[in-house]
Amino acid sequence: MKPLKEVLAGLKRGPTDVVGVDVASSGIKVVRMRNHGGVITVVAAGVLPPLSPGNTTDAPPALDLPGRLKARNAALTFTAQGAIVKLLSFPGTFDARAESKVTESMGLDDPDRYRVGYKIISEGHGRAESRILAVAHVEEEAQRIPQLLPTGIPAPRSIEISGLATMAAFLHALPEKDRLGAVGVIDFGDTTTTYALFNRGLLSLVRRFNFGTNSLLEKVQNSLGVDRDTAQGIITDGSFDISQSLTDILEPLIKQLMVSRDFVERRENCRITRLFVSGGLARSRDALEEVRAAMDVELQSWNPFEGLSIAKDALPPDLVGQEWRLAAAAGACLGAFEES
Repeated sequence: MKPLKEVLAGLKRGPTDVVGVDVASSGIKVVRMRNHGGVITVVAAGVLPPLSPGNTTDAPPALDLPGRLKARNAALTFTAQGAIVKLLSFPGTFDARAESKVTESMGLDDPDRYRVGYKIISEGHGRAESRILAVAHVEEEAQRIPQLLPTGIPAPRSIEISGLATMAAFLHALPEKDRLGAVGVIDFGDTTTTYALFNRGLLSLVRRFNFGTNSLLEKVQNSLGVDRDTAQGIITDGSFDISQSLTDILEPLIKQLMVSRDFVERRENCRITRLFVSGGLARSRDALEEVRAAMDVELQSWNPFEGLSIAKDALPPDLVGQEWRLAAAAGACLGAFEES
């Protein structure tokens, strides 16, 4: 007879139908996935209008999802500009005593204002340290976002930071050959940029910057006297010389990227051979050239649906070729399946 613990584990089923909802300033990106016997299929996707700006303490209007995007469970992500993300290390095994030190190690000015969560990246034994990814975001924000889905289905199941959800999608899409080496990923969001380095498939460093595609858009708008849509086109097609604007915006960020890379390479005796990029600025050849020239590393785009099955007509025509916009929503779905 099987032990009771094993029987109960077999009865506990995770979600098989999940919709990832990424709440961003440029729109609400939505991806629905199903997991059937370990085969994950993208069944529908779309981008809805962004939330209208207003009092961030007010409850947002209920999200009206089209029928094809309604799953039983929802995995939510949001930018969370005020969030704090740290990769913590603790000696030996990560036990209950170490767990109690996570919040303390975050360096929060007022811990009661934050919701803190963590994930074990690597479990230490003996003299080897445990590596923990810890996140703290403001409690009011964490409570507000699930109110987009106040009743019925989908029911909110989880909430996380968009940049980290994108990292989950990246790891799932990472080619096997790159898992054996050291690689990095930069996600240029609307208002934040997330930078992570991985060595042999394990997270070695993660940083968030309060800088995003909007910073460059505003710079181009002001310097050339154009509207936002025109500025977006200029950044993408390189029809105007915006090198000075790029340098002004990217130089401080690139310096931090290089310092972080050098730190990891020295500490772990590795070399970052490839840097994967996603997000709005990843569409700019000029911006990518600035990063490539400074860091002297190969840059490569990636598709968050790599390795997944995609149902016919799952992607609207305007999203074909722009799958990167759905990376955080896709990562939220994958994270929900993984946790189960």
